[in-house]
Amino acid sequence: MTSDGTDPKAGGLRRLAVLTPEPGRSESVRARCRSQLEQSRRREGSTGQVAEFAWRVLAPVVVGAFCVFYVAVLVATTLRLEGLFD
Repeated sequence: MTSDGTDPKAGGLRRLAVLTPEPGRSESVRARCRSQLEQSRRREGSTGQVAEFAWRVLAPVVVGAFCVFYVAVLVATTLRLEGLFD
């Protein structure tokens, strides 16, 4: 855009009609938006509880299982190398 206001696109923008919302329709849209926001808040609460459970309970269980598996493989490999587990 030039500083003197002679932008060729400015004329096209001036010709656009200004839209004003219909009062009845805008209220119905607001009501639908509010109801959807309320539903998402309710869903978020239950989803948050599941995520909290996953992080507090399932994550340590999975990490512990991998550690146990790793130690078991390490012991089996050590015994196999020593010739005790043939």
